[in-house]
Amino acid sequence: MLDVSGLSVRYDSVIAALEGIDFEVGEGRIVALLGPNGAGKSTLLKAIAGMLPFEQGEIASGKAVFDGVLLNGKHPAAITRSGIALVQDGRQCFRNLSVGENLKAASFRHSKGAEDRLQLVLTYFPILEEFYARPAGVLSGGQLQMLVIGMALMIQPRLLMLDEPSLGLSPVMVQSVFEIVERLHQDLGMTVVVAEQTVPRLMEIADDVYVLSRGHSVLHAPPDEIDEDRLQSLYLS
Repeated sequence: MLDVSGLSVRYDSVIAALEGIDFEVGEGRIVALLGPNGAGKSTLLKAIAGMLPFEQGEIASGKAVFDGVLLNGKHPAAITRSGIALVQDGRQCFRNLSVGENLKAASFRHSKGAEDRLQLVLTYFPILEEFYARPAGVLSGGQLQMLVIGMALMIQPRLLMLDEPSLGLSPVMVQSVFEIVERLHQDLGMTVVVAEQTVPRLMEIADDVYVLSRGHSVLHAPPDEIDEDRLQSLYLS
């Protein structure tokens, strides 16, 4: 479904953030993208989603292809319409709008079938139905994470990319978030990429694992071939 080959990214034309990254995502797979802070995980996801220009970044070489269509140079809105949704870190939403208004706003450019998708989101995230009329700003971190994932689902993505969804969450809430990711994969056949530093629960559900370090791809292996000691060694190398 997604084929990234030889991808290098520069910020301000001089700062190298990624060098020669090869990254593949098969349809219907859950792919874990691991690495320490500053490894380049977020940059890779933003390159795929077309978000680099907003941060003075650019693809210096290589390419990203989704379903046979080159993504390089495409506007983020066009990439979203092609079926890719990126949930960035920071749980970005309209904090002064209600939960329901946020969900409806997310489907503004994809209104056909929006009511059915809304019911689907509320089925997976019952807490959002409970807080439907309340401002998003009153939600806890875990509830906000559920909201922004729900907003991504409102555009009916074929590829869902999550950037460190566990950041700042309690262990119980992390477990809940990854249980929902697993259900989306099992029930809907959704293809998912999850960028994290290291989350044991993610390793339990992932089909494939890539590890980045200092802008380079240092490992690609199935999850059963990777343990905590090996990850720590790669992170510190």
